[in-house]
Amino acid sequence: MESLKDQAKLDAASYVNEIMDDAKLNANQQAKKIVIQTIQRVATETAIENSVSVFHIDNDEVKGRIIGREGRNIRALEAATGVEIVVDDTPEAIVISAFDPVRREVCRLALHQLVADGRIHPARIEEVVAKVKKQLDNEIIETGKRTAIDLGIHGLHPELIRIIGKMKYRSSYGQNLLQHARETANLCAVMASELGLNPKKAKRAGLLHDIGKVPDEESELPHALYGAKIAEKYKEKPDICNAIGAHHDEMEMNTLLAPIVQ
Repeated sequence: MESLKDQAKLDAASYVNEIMDDAKLNANQQAKKIVIQTIQRVATETAIENSVSVFHIDNDEVKGRIIGREGRNIRALEAATGVEIVVDDTPEAIVISAFDPVRREVCRLALHQLVADGRIHPARIEEVVAKVKKQLDNEIIETGKRTAIDLGIHGLHPELIRIIGKMKYRSSYGQNLLQHARETANLCAVMASELGLNPKKAKRAGLLHDIGKVPDEESELPHALYGAKIAEKYKEKPDICNAIGAHHDEMEMNTLLAPIVQ
């Protein structure tokens, strides 16, 4: 009788181990299947950006007017926009250099207006730059709103809307940051649906996961943790904040959304 019991225990243990091995294998295969299906269902586009923009001019005579007497115009434009302007022998082109792409865009648009208008002097430069900054800020907000509407995401704080809009002018690893955020949002929603989780929450977390890369002020925190801090500041729910903060393993995951965003 004891021998039969021992054999039954061995058989049962073997059967349990076999079931566990099969479950692990099936889980791994299913996870791969979900990822592959998700990637196949969501198209991606890559946009390359760098730290310079080129402003094209009709002729090189314009360069002298942009530089101004003793360089006063170019200094005023650099001071107003926070960029470096390179005027060299490159035919019919002026190079605008700055790490912040929003500043480069302000300078490019201001140059376009100044050259078209013909009045280029320090006072006029300050006036045009101030006007362009206001216009661009409105465009940033509109981009953020349109993105949220396109993705069906509601109730975002106005400041988060503005941050999303600014992503249009940022890049990360060679890809436009707004495009990356939109793709991540859609990927997360599809994977959440496949796993029986809330796709709307996953989409929201995916859209916001890189907001820490668009700071208005310098932060010593890694972008994921800084993003979680921003999300918390603007009243996002704890599971959304955790998914943002944990997507580079710098915060412990305590929600099922986190591994999806990661």
